[in-house]
Amino acid sequence: MKGYAALFFGAILIAAFVLKEYSGGVSEFFVMTPWWMYFVLCGIIYSGYRATTLFQEDRAIEQKVIEEEGKVYMKRLELARAHEEAKEMNEHFELAAEEELEPEQKASGE
Repeated sequence: MKGYAALFFGAILIAAFVLKEYSGGVSEFFVMTPWWMYFVLCGIIYSGYRATTLFQEDRAIEQKVIEEEGKVYMKRLELARAHEEAKEMNEHFELAAEEELEPEQKASGE
């Protein structure tokens, strides 16, 4: 909505400056203005409208991409945590296996 307000106020400012140049009223302004100026003014307004809509669409697309990248990053973090946990479990089982072997080796005299 901010873009539309800025576009509206910009059009009013342009119209005010143009009307300031002419000493006549609004009806004389339309008589004195060449026909192609209406197309230029419409082009400016349309360009501003398209710029704001495309900016909003681009922002939405960027937000989706950022969310997808975030999901990929979170998956990588989960995989890294799972890998670390598996590594700790392997170390724990290896230590437990070594502790079980030591009493048997002492009893057999090795």
